[in-house]
Amino acid sequence: SSGINAEYGGSSLTVEQVFEVQERHAQQASQLSSTALHVQCLQAENEKLSQVIAALTSAHKTETETQKFRNLLVFRQYKDYHEDMRREMAMRYEQLVASCVQDAIFLSSKNAELTAENTELKKKLRHFTM
Repeated sequence: SSGINAEYGGSSLTVEQVFEVQERHAQQASQLSSTALHVQCLQAENEKLSQVIAALTSAHKTETETQKFRNLLVFRQYKDYHEDMRREMAMRYEQLVASCVQDAIFLSSKNAELTAENTELKKKLRHFTM
């Protein structure tokens, strides 16, 4: 311990104590500088990650819109296909009904013709058997 003293906040410090205070101050300044550098690195990383998130968000939005468009397109094709099938079935049904009506008219006419022929044959048969 040397006899040199310094005044510090109303207290006397020895040279060794002054060196210790200066050493602590230098260490804290170094830690502060290191901490400031670490904060800058974290801020840069934060900025970089924010840009990545923005890019991913944009890509996700684009992909979502593309998928929505594809889904609507598939649904429209599905709807159009089933609408075409419904029209085709309705047309087939109408054709079938028309064909059945024609067959019924033909069969009714043929039945009337055969009934008349049958009646005529019965008359002739009675005429020959009497």
